Parts: sequence; structure tokens; C-alpha cells
Amino acid sequence: MRKRLFPVIVLLILTFTAACSGDKDRLQPASVDTGTGAEAGYPIMDGSTLSEGTASDTAASEGGFVIPPEGVRPVAVMIDNQGTRVLPQGGLDKAQIVYEVIVEGGLTRLMPVFWGTSPEMIGPVRSSRDYFLDYSMEYDAIYVHFGWSPKAKADIPKLKINNINGLYVGTDVIWDLTKDKGNWQDSYTSMEKLLAYAAKVKYRTTTDRKFPFTYNEQDIVQEAGQNAKKVSMTYPSGCVSEYEYDSAAGLYNRFREGKPHMERVSGKQLTAKNIIIRYTRNYDIKDDNKGRQEMKTTGSGSGYYITEGKAVKIKWEKESRSAQTRYTDESGNEIKLNEGQTWIQVVPLTAKVTIE
Repeated sequence: MRKRLFPVIVLLILTFTAACSGDKDRLQPASVDTGTGAEAGYPIMDGSTLSEGTASDTAASEGGFVIPPEGVRPVAVMIDNQGTRVLPQGGLDKAQIVYEVIVEGGLTRLMPVFWGTSPEMIGPVRSSRDYFLDYSMEYDAIYVHFGWSPKAKADIPKLKINNINGLYVGTDVIWDLTKDKGNWQDSYTSMEKLLAYAAKVKYRTTTDRKFPFTYNEQDIVQEAGQNAKKVSMTYPSGCVSEYEYDSAAGLYNRFREGKPHMERVSGKQLTAKNIIIRYTRNYDIKDDNKGRQEMKTTGSGSGYYITEGKAVKIKWEKESRSAQTRYTDESGNEIKLNEGQTWIQVVPLTAKVTIE
């Protein structure tokens, strides 16, 4: 197996191509198990440990949507979205919020954020990029990744982010689906294993940070909005994310590269109740020979909020890297979500976005 590394060993092999099916940021450390996050230099935080039932919820067990429970600290996981070998991905259907954000080569990576749900397979787990930290910090999430870019490697300890890194944990936390040493897109975890590890290293499982969105008591149709039965976003690599509205279900069916985007465990197509499109400036990191990106996550920008077949223009504001983003309509009112999963599509300023 390929993915375990003693802290004293540094062996990072990174390769890059610009195609959707190419190898973007290969991290292939030596295959050695390493014990706890404390031994790997993770920050150990005082606070509560796990209590029984923290990761379970009646609605979740019945297949319904779980409104983020107040005080429960979420878990954010970096998920590979490169090519077809990653498919089907696991666990995305159990997240309340899912981010899709550009990485090098114009590809994208996903970051689901989970509150009180218990996906049994989450993955493929992939490496960190520094600007994903800005979105994870909005929720005070425990951040899960498998390796890191140089900037993320520097920022995680500097920002004192509680993180679980596949480079430094054993197969009891993150395991491989295959025995192929050349397959870096097969690493999976589960919420049960992540929370057990968090308890082991004494990460807080509670938070004072409030969930930044509020939900409508019943579904609201934005009558003044433009029609949004079909929504598509084309990223610079040519990779396309699409949604088609199912009026009977009141949900958007998600498509990836023109095909239904399926979940591994359920075998069902992923859906979204709400879609937030957020235009954000990105640019190449100077002197980075892998084409890695930087992103202007702070400041303000424009976008769309889409739900129930309608889209309205919105504005977003984020004061600092750790601050929560404020999303408002053109009149300055904070948007309220309809109850269900929300996908936040962080797109470049030049991305082709079609709403019809």
C-alpha cells in the first residue's frame, strides 16, 4: 500500500497534467503506518470528547435531511473529483453543504461538510488546498484531507486547524479500496472512524460557531427570479457540472460530465435543494510549477441563489479567512435556504454559467 509515512520521512511525488482524466497532484509517500495525530504534530485541543449518539440523528436514519444541530462541530472532507476513476464517490449525499471549487488545471475538488450524519463511506479523500481552509473555518470544522499543497501545509498549523491527514494516520482511519500502489484515488474513510480518531486525539466535537444559514419553515418559490430549470457551469478545463430541476420532487438532479452524478453506497443520483453560485477570482501561484491556484476568498462578489426552479442574483461578503460568508439578495436581505442539501459552486470570474 502506498499512503503511510513516518513524520521524519518526506517523500512527495507530484505529477501534473491539464486534462480532466490526468494525474494532478500525486502524493505518494512511503507505505508506513504512524499512530496518532499527536505523534504527527497535530494540535491537541481541550474540550469535550465524543458522546454516544453525536453522529446519529433520527431524521438521518430515516433518510431525511438533518438540519445542522446547534453546538455540534462539523467535519469537512476533501473529495477527489478528477477523471472517472474516482467514481462513484461516497458520502456526498449525507452532507448538508457541499462545495465545488477549482484546483490546478481547471479541474475541481469537492468539500462536503457534515453535521450529525453518519456516512459509512466518504471519499475518495484527497489533498488540501489552502483556500479550502477558508471555507472549512467558516464552520469551525474538523478538516480531513490526504496530503497538502505547500501553502496548505504551511497554513494548517499556522491557523491551528484541527485536521486529520491521511499521510499520518493508519488504515483504521483511512483505508484503500484497492491494492494498486499507483491508484491515489481510492482512499476512503467513514464518519464513525473520523469521530473515533477525533476523540482519540481530543479534538473538540462541540462548537460555539452558529450555522450561518437559516431555513424557511416551508419551501419558498422566488417568484421574481428567472427560470432555472437547467443550470450548468463549465470550468476552465472543460469539466462541466449540471443540474436539472425535477418539479415533482422539488429537487435538482446533479450531472457530472453529462452523466448522472451517482453516490457509491445508495446507488442513487445526487440531488440538491439549493444551489449557490459564487463568482470568485482565482489566479496561478507565482513560480508554482504545478499550476496550483490561489483564490480571493475574502472581500465581496456576485452570484446566484437557485431553488425551486428559480434563480435570483445575490452578493456575497467575507471579511476574513475565518469569517462566515454573508449572502444577500440585491435588496440586502440575507438569503434563506429551503430545507435540504445545498451545493456551493465556487466558479472563476470567467466561468461559463448557463441558467435557463
